[in-house]
Amino acid sequence: MIDPKLIDIEFKFDGLKDDATEDQLLAAGAKRFPESLLIDRSEWDDRIEELDKQKQWAEDYSGRFTHQGNSHECVAHASVQNAMIARNRQFNGLSQDVWFSPLALYTRVTNGRQWGGSNVLDTMYEMIENGLIPDHDGPGGKNSQQKLFVATLHETAGRSEDWWPTKGWVKPSQLPDDWENTAKHFKATEVYTIPSRSAHFSALIRGWCCTNGRDGHSIAHVRMVKENGRYLSKYKDSYNEYRYDSEKKLGGGFVIRSMTMGGDK
Repeated sequence: MIDPKLIDIEFKFDGLKDDATEDQLLAAGAKRFPESLLIDRSEWDDRIEELDKQKQWAEDYSGRFTHQGNSHECVAHASVQNAMIARNRQFNGLSQDVWFSPLALYTRVTNGRQWGGSNVLDTMYEMIENGLIPDHDGPGGKNSQQKLFVATLHETAGRSEDWWPTKGWVKPSQLPDDWENTAKHFKATEVYTIPSRSAHFSALIRGWCCTNGRDGHSIAHVRMVKENGRYLSKYKDSYNEYRYDSEKKLGGGFVIRSMTMGGDK
């Protein structure tokens, strides 16, 4: 049974600057969620049971939590989670999992402004246009991705770990040299808007992660569950915890369906 305290949590501002309209997301490179991909509500229970058995939820393709700590980086964390899941789905598992740095995305979106947050629109556009920079840490452990990629950065400016070779706030001018040639291998190539609750749950049922925002916080939704007769959207929050939203909290945001299949740059 889900703890009621984990459902429909009211957040204070921790990084979601404002919300984007669907038209803005479309202008920035997303595509409208196809009506042909909507799944009728009458099918939801059977689909939930099927995905539970097959372990094909977005959650099953996520190799990590991220933790934003004392920062305003939530949109970048939720968006990076979306990208990691999309890429892992393309590889049909976690064998090629790459962890990305939310900080490296956030500082580019804000042009070096540490506080005040960011929005879903600009973050989505940056992933489409320029891509993502890997984290120092990876599935192989501490600093394991430093050995794999030319450019890596620490996870967040909101907390620090002793083993990180870089720490604290980083402006775009302080990103690793030639970071663009690494990031171009990790771009979002197919992105859909989420115009409705039906589209949100349809995307989850298709195994995709939905990134949206509410109450000053951005969220990466990774699974659909049914509890006491109502449908909930489970999200992997950027505080090392799973939480849930009911239907009344849903709508908006985007889903990444595909990424460039990055190499070892």
